[in-house]
Amino acid sequence: MPNMTLEYDKDTEELLEDLKLFFGVKTKTAVIRRSLALAKLAKRKANPEDKTVVMARSKATDADAETFALAG
Repeated sequence: MPNMTLEYDKDTEELLEDLKLFFGVKTKTAVIRRSLALAKLAKRKANPEDKTVVMARSKATDADAETFALAG
């Protein structure tokens, strides 16, 4: 898996720090993995036919966003 570097604004940084304590993990990567797993599970329970979609982009208006669909 390729390495990625993510930059966070102050509010996101604080949220990730809070979630590290909540999930009992040591890294932001672990927080993101657990959050995605939780979102995937919630989505699957809501509608088993749907997929969870994650958009990776540099800003909200980025037209070249990469889309990843996580199978349920």
